[in-house]
Amino acid sequence: MADDFASYVLDCFTVARVGPVTRERLFGGSGLRIDGELFGVILRGTLYFVVDDQTRPRFVEAGMGPFTYSRKSAQRKIERWYEVPEDVLLDPGDLRDWVNQALAAARRTAKPAKKKSANTAAVVKTAKPRNTKTAPKTASRKTVAKKKARPAR
Repeated sequence: MADDFASYVLDCFTVARVGPVTRERLFGGSGLRIDGELFGVILRGTLYFVVDDQTRPRFVEAGMGPFTYSRKSAQRKIERWYEVPEDVLLDPGDLRDWVNQALAAARRTAKPAKKKSANTAAVVKTAKPRNTKTAPKTASRKTVAKKKARPAR
């Protein structure tokens, strides 16, 4: 059933001329990307878009809430992902607008990629090679035999 819903959502994106949208496995559901940017997820048959402080009020006004899940005795909320109203999928113009806002929110909230510093590269270059000529010492057969032959005290 989840795959049927994901296919339906992708069809809606096609009709709305959104994309190209790529789908990937993510958290037991599907991640949705445009130009490599993760803007939406489908989890448990529900579509969620990325929100930030600028776009969240639109979702709240539409009566939508964040992605939630239960962990032991507490319920957790992921405020980055809000449920998309069903009627948005039915209107191609509306859907295109909501996707564009989700993409913008994803870009605004994206964490910058970590770059390797020059110091890290220098450490790698100056590291000493391992000495491969000496092998770790192992007990010889005579030593093992002597230990077995000794009487217990």
